Amino acid sequence: MSYQLVISGLEGTTTKGEGEVFLDDLPLDSKVFLLYYPGSMPNEDLEDKLKDLGKRTGKNLYVNTGRLDDPNYDKIVNKFDITTFPVMIITAIDTLASPPAKLSTAYIKIDNEKLLNSPNFAIDIVYTLFNLFIVGKISEAVHEYEKVKRDESISRLKNVVANALKNTGNKVGGFLAERDISISLAEVKFELKKSGA
Repeated sequence: MSYQLVISGLEGTTTKGEGEVFLDDLPLDSKVFLLYYPGSMPNEDLEDKLKDLGKRTGKNLYVNTGRLDDPNYDKIVNKFDITTFPVMIITAIDTLASPPAKLSTAYIKIDNEKLLNSPNFAIDIVYTLFNLFIVGKISEAVHEYEKVKRDESISRLKNVVANALKNTGNKVGGFLAERDISISLAEVKFELKKSGA
């Protein structure tokens, strides 16, 4: 039976990109998505390390270098509150990042230029955040969304991320979680649905 990735909350047309893919063209068999939008001066070392991480994680993590000519670029900027570049957005399919029956998805945004200019450190952080999605820690935190207020739900997400970063051995994990990494809920949902459904 075939499935398709449905992105609710981002209506748009599907257009094929060259080299990179547009948001509408994300692969349907991936679980976690990293959307990277470089600054005016591309960081080839970081991009190479991100691509390598994407290869090593297979279908579990899809790394996409975003393009400014994506037909959904304006929607991406609005939904994920992108204000500075470079920026990385890490999110996942609904079972790993969305509360039940809500048009909402947890995402983590990294837009600290100094952090992103240190590719090895950035990759360590991405790997930690990727694992939080895969092992269900983010899902666990957002499933409380219906029981608590939005702000409290986001606070719980921040605690999960801060604790994971502190446990990686990074000396500034707590500082990063509070100042350099944004955690929020976007009114968008990445769902795998049966084709024709």
